[in-house]
Amino acid sequence: MRRILFAAVIVLAILSLLGCQSHSTIPALFTAHFIDVGQGDSILLQAGAQNILIDAGDRASGARVVAYLRAQGVRKIDLLIATHPHADHIGGLEEVFQQMPVARIIDSGQVHTTQTFLNYLRTIDDKNIPFETPAGQIIELAANVELRVIGPLRAYDNLNDGSVVVMVRAGTVSLLLTGDMESDAERDLLQAGGLSATVLKVGHHGSNTSSTTDFLQAVRPRVAIISVGADNSFGHPSPAVLARLREVGADIYRTDRHGTIVLRTDGETFSIRTERK
Repeated sequence: MRRILFAAVIVLAILSLLGCQSHSTIPALFTAHFIDVGQGDSILLQAGAQNILIDAGDRASGARVVAYLRAQGVRKIDLLIATHPHADHIGGLEEVFQQMPVARIIDSGQVHTTQTFLNYLRTIDDKNIPFETPAGQIIELAANVELRVIGPLRAYDNLNDGSVVVMVRAGTVSLLLTGDMESDAERDLLQAGGLSATVLKVGHHGSNTSSTTDFLQAVRPRVAIISVGADNSFGHPSPAVLARLREVGADIYRTDRHGTIVLRTDGETFSIRTERK
């Protein structure tokens, strides 16, 4: 009987060791959380002691974003990136500003006439938060983790094309985060080069105005993540975009189906955990 129990303990120990390769126990050099905010965007990046928030969905999503941040132990936003002034990206920031301190902001520099945008600017001014609009900025988040602002490269009439675009490199794993960037801005970035990435946050919720064939062939993502609302009125993600992503061999994750999506990497390998299967 003792031999059976001993053997069982050994088996459990081996299984436990094998489990160390699972998502929860990979030593995380860098973690990206694609928060499910419905038809909008919100991404939390964590490296070392740094917490970076990119967008916060619409106004109704603000409380959900704050609750998620707190559940991850976030008490301060070291850097906030507002990709562009549409309400489904900055509307939830009003709640974020009220609930936790923000050290500084990178913004696209675009203006909008909505009350949501005016409230956003007013809060930044009231709280005296440092506010920048740089492209080309490189930020070291931790040892071997770098965030580079690669777009927008110029001014656009289309607010979506003027989205802040970020490339994050954590060791050999890279993420390209595109806001709502559409085809004109994609074309400009193609000319600049250097777009290859392990993971692509698909532009504009999977709209057919983004993710052109040439762009996807340049990025060649292993993983494509789409932040999108279930049964949305825009028809996102476009079937054509899904087909183009499959053509380049990308595994597709969607917040409308998978809920919040969390990517963790040690700088060499990565794992993905989803809220729903």
